[in-house]
Amino acid sequence: MIKVLVVDDDTLARRGIIAEMPWGAFGMTVVGEASNGERALEFLQHTEVDLLMTDLAMPVMSGLDLMRQAQRLYPKMWFVVLTFHQDFELIQEALRLGAIDYIAKTQIEDAQMEEVLGRISERILRIQDVVRPAAVSGSLEQGDTVDAMIVFIATNGRADLAPLWQCVFMQGKAPQEISLGMWAVPMEREMMNGAVEAMTRELVERGLDRQVMVLHLYGVRGANRDQLRKRLMQYKERALFYEHKAGIFYYTYAADQLPAEYPGWSDEELRAYRNDWSSLQWIVRIDLFEELLQEIGRARPSVAQLESLFYTARMNWQRIARSEVWAEQGMPGIDSYWTEWADWLNAMREKLRDIVLKSAYSKEITTSIMSAVDLINRNLDADIRHSELAMEANMSKGYFSQCFKDIIGQTFQDYIRDARIANARLLLAETEQPIYRVAEQCGYPNEKYFSRVFRERMGMLPSEYRQNKIKV
Repeated sequence: MIKVLVVDDDTLARRGIIAEMPWGAFGMTVVGEASNGERALEFLQHTEVDLLMTDLAMPVMSGLDLMRQAQRLYPKMWFVVLTFHQDFELIQEALRLGAIDYIAKTQIEDAQMEEVLGRISERILRIQDVVRPAAVSGSLEQGDTVDAMIVFIATNGRADLAPLWQCVFMQGKAPQEISLGMWAVPMEREMMNGAVEAMTRELVERGLDRQVMVLHLYGVRGANRDQLRKRLMQYKERALFYEHKAGIFYYTYAADQLPAEYPGWSDEELRAYRNDWSSLQWIVRIDLFEELLQEIGRARPSVAQLESLFYTARMNWQRIARSEVWAEQGMPGIDSYWTEWADWLNAMREKLRDIVLKSAYSKEITTSIMSAVDLINRNLDADIRHSELAMEANMSKGYFSQCFKDIIGQTFQDYIRDARIANARLLLAETEQPIYRVAEQCGYPNEKYFSRVFRERMGMLPSEYRQNKIKV
């Protein structure tokens, strides 16, 4: 029996899923339930689980964070996510993390339980096939002739790739699914030596080069199957995003050279780099801009972290840029790669430089105002004094105010207020800190005053904003 753990912060939804779905008919049994990621990890310490079924948006620890930790601790575990249709970006990140499927809760409400479990059961059976020694060769026997494999990765995660299996080079081969959107085909290395050109040509002719990435993996004989599968999942989730180059769809790796770990960012590092990108210093300093790009390439943060970072930073950029800039330069989509993000950032830098540096003021004055904005963004919890920043910029208070408004497009006080409200929105959406603590970190003397200002700007109280789980 496949042992299932159901994780959802909505008690009624969780109990409904457990009670209503025909688990036994598909060889499954529910061994436990949890209301958040932390409790799920506690449960996993003492109970064996094969399939973790988790909601994505939960307090304390989200479903995505739970998947990341469980994948590291229990590499053989399968994941299915529970969500609503509007959580599309979260679904895509879950698939990148290795979820084998997702369940829209409306399917359960519409009594499509058998269809849902049947699909999941079939997918698990396919994955079980691929991790057997004869398939993905996790611990290939010494006498096994298979020393290479071709891995196909659907670029949109769920492509219909029926034409792929009809290719000449696939005849007599049985593609086996590693995870949703990723298939492996064992190949003899001798066969691969003369087949690469013909294979790539046929993929291009069928238009499949726009639908799949091809990973030619050699040296798989003797590789540990669990480690190999885990590395392939990590490659799909993280490395491919950073290594993909426009116009190139074929990549070659030795099995032992597949990246095993990615530094990523801690929550503290993510907040620090949000501040760096929210600052306007990188607009006027090319050295800082290149340094920040290099840091992303080094750490290889997840796509979810990138989206969170630049969604917040973009709100700060919008305070100084005309609205038409954002219509022309929308953020890259969920199916984009790092090269497209880098191109977008270069384009945004040029747009913002045109706005900031083509003012009537000298570069020295503009740089001083950018430094003042940076100080504001980094010290939102402090008593920010107008006169002190003017002195720091070596200007009179009146001249500093005029320069600030002309360059930034807002008065000094309006900018501080909006920056504090933006920070409050971030803290309310991403943390469980009490309202009074959020108020303190945003520079408000007490919760009552903070709530009044927040309601004036956002049309609702901080507690209502958090309850609605509005994305920042």
